[in-house]
Amino acid sequence: RESMRQQYPHVRDIFRRFDRDHDGVITYGEFRAALEKFGFANLSEDMVMTLLRHFDTRQDGQVSYNEFCDALLDEDFPKGMLQTKPAVDTSFDPDYTERAQYKAVERSETVAVRKAVRQFGDIIAKREGMMTRLIKEFRHLTHEEFVPLGTIHQALTQCGQSIDAEDLERAVVHLMPDVDLEHISYVALFRTVKTSFHDLNGSR
Repeated sequence: RESMRQQYPHVRDIFRRFDRDHDGVITYGEFRAALEKFGFANLSEDMVMTLLRHFDTRQDGQVSYNEFCDALLDEDFPKGMLQTKPAVDTSFDPDYTERAQYKAVERSETVAVRKAVRQFGDIIAKREGMMTRLIKEFRHLTHEEFVPLGTIHQALTQCGQSIDAEDLERAVVHLMPDVDLEHISYVALFRTVKTSFHDLNGSR
């Protein structure tokens, strides 16, 4: 705690160093990477997880800004004598480890989905005439109005648009949650992308 406060006197600045993706919470990977930057590079995986659990008072596998502040700061107006911060419980908790690992994967996938949707939206909605070019390409590839995901990826590639197949799947599933990936209406997909893209930009 003191080492961090010496380098960054404001807790919000320390939190920003930990919260690399700026989503408001610290997951295991972010916590470990930040500890290494603060000079704690030789901690074992179990010890890093133990320290994360110490900060995580809700025990949900991640650390919020309020939890982070509670761990680093003393009370502003203590009732009675100033309370000593509780010692770190060094016992291993496999259930907590599982929760923390799940949260890290969940947060990582959320970031990946947002990036994929943004990339797909940029291709369809921002590039002049791209939707018309893609529809022409679909008609060249097939006479069907419903196509598998692979055909959408092929049409994008043929039109000179590069997007990873996994990212395309992330974007499509996010935009059309109930879609059958082997039976996608590409016209409906493009309309959904355009609507979502304009809604997203309008809310900024």
